[in-house]
Amino acid sequence: MNAAVPMTYGIRVAGHLDDHWCPWFGGLALSRDSDGTSTLTVTVADQAQLHGILAGLRDVGATLLDLHAAASAPSAATESPSATGSGRQ
Repeated sequence: MNAAVPMTYGIRVAGHLDDHWCPWFGGLALSRDSDGTSTLTVTVADQAQLHGILAGLRDVGATLLDLHAAASAPSAATESPSATGSGRQ
């Protein structure tokens, strides 16, 4: 069985969240956007951890507007010539 690869997600919610929520959600990055929303960026070990963050947002009454996986470059440990479809250099 393969170990879970940490993933980074962007979560946008309605309204501006206060900084005091960051430690409660595991120290995620929080930005307040000019359109009156907040964007949280978090790296999670697995979907269970992501679900816990989403449940926490629900518990504080935040309205979820968007959830997306942030683009990240594959690590050297996970990329191989056979995985990229080319064995040539």
